[in-house]
Amino acid sequence: MNKIERLILIIAAGIVASCGSDRTNYESNLDHSPKINLTVEIDTVQVDPGEEHFIFLSRGLSTSSLSPDKKTLYNFNARVPELEVIDLDDLTLKEVIKLENEGPTGIAAANAYMPMMDISDNGELFLNTWNYLIKLNADRDQMSRFWFTPDSLAGDPISELEKIYPEGFISDDGDFFYSSYGIQDNKTPKSGLAIVNLATMELKKVPLDIFEKIEKFAIVFSPDGNSKISYTESVFIDPFEDEILVSSTAFNELYIVNLLDYSVLQKTYLSTITDDAKQGNFEKKANDENELFDLAKEKYKEVNFLKFHYDDQSRKFWRFSTQLDRMIGDSVAYTTVLTIFDKELNQLHEEKVDYSERGSLTFFKDGTLYSYINLEDELGFVRIKPTYE
Repeated sequence: MNKIERLILIIAAGIVASCGSDRTNYESNLDHSPKINLTVEIDTVQVDPGEEHFIFLSRGLSTSSLSPDKKTLYNFNARVPELEVIDLDDLTLKEVIKLENEGPTGIAAANAYMPMMDISDNGELFLNTWNYLIKLNADRDQMSRFWFTPDSLAGDPISELEKIYPEGFISDDGDFFYSSYGIQDNKTPKSGLAIVNLATMELKKVPLDIFEKIEKFAIVFSPDGNSKISYTESVFIDPFEDEILVSSTAFNELYIVNLLDYSVLQKTYLSTITDDAKQGNFEKKANDENELFDLAKEKYKEVNFLKFHYDDQSRKFWRFSTQLDRMIGDSVAYTTVLTIFDKELNQLHEEKVDYSERGSLTFFKDGTLYSYINLEDELGFVRIKPTYE
């Protein structure tokens, strides 16, 4: 299953692999790359839900998954529970699969926190709760549960104080679960990437210093001195072929983790339009939730790098970034930049544009970038079709 477009984990920039070698490339290939003349066609389309169904959008498609061929979108609604099957070629709701809350195959979704939903290439449905991972077979008549605790895992040790977090994703074949891990005390940054072989329950831990690195950009409100509400930087972790790509909103960098030997290649890019990193010139401590929100808006004026999206037709990656251009009264005008990379993730081109990805789900399909948009509580997509000259 192709998961390159999943919005799955939040981490932030600098990686140390637990084994293998680490390499760093500092590069900007713009002066040496052939010039790209890019034109785009943009339209907006809406999915037909039929006459008696409203597609579940309350979570912004955060619990959805694409089929490998990008022809089908699966959207999980924990409230019912049910699985919506959406035909992306015809832009119609194809089927609604009812799931059980109770019984031998009951997923107990009604009262559970389920931040992750995924589907393997052979149709297995994976749902993650705070305490365990659920797997339903393709016929939805057999269930398995996986607990990621010290007494249930082999391989790298994990302590009683550490947790493998539920916000993760499943490998294409359904054999591996990927997520973050760390001490869960609401004070200590996460420690790195956890990879669990679901057949052997063997754990591989890849330490990442990224969580500690982004602490300086966090804006925090502590109502009672112990708990905290915070705005932190996002890190995007996406599989691509035999690698995992890790990038953050804070740095113009990319880490390529080789899943065969866990070596890490770091690429640091240079922009001629935006800053290459956040500066952190904003207040970090809020006295209440309203101030927390206001400080977050100030933070967002600094550079933000979004996800890498791969187009298998042009064999290119796209990534958007934004930064404050100017203030117009109380309104903020942003500069939006599109950066294009080749399949080996060498930087080819950057330019200012007046469009960007829109929602929590963005992906290339048939050479066109699709980005989720809520159209008056109906499912829609903004489509950007590029032509290269």
